[in-house]
Amino acid sequence: MMTKKVMENRLHRLEGQITSLRVGISKGLPCEAMVMQFLAVKGAFNAAFLLYVKESLADCQRSDAKERDQLISLLIRK
Repeated sequence: MMTKKVMENRLHRLEGQITSLRVGISKGLPCEAMVMQFLAVKGAFNAAFLLYVKESLADCQRSDAKERDQLISLLIRK
C-alpha cells in the first residue's frame, strides 16, 4: 500500500528533474541531453500517476457511480 510519504518522495524527485530541465534549457544544453531529461521526467510522472491510480482504486470504487464513471472517462481519454 502506498503511503503519503512514498508519493511525496516521488513527486519531490520529479520536481528536481523538472528543475534540471529548466536549467538545461536556459543553459542551452545539447538536444540529446535534453531529450533524455524529458524522457526521464515523462517516465517518472507516468510511474507516479499509475501508482496513484492503482492505489486509489479502492477509494474510487466507493464513489457514487456517476463520479466513478467521470473518473474512468478521464483516465481513458487521450
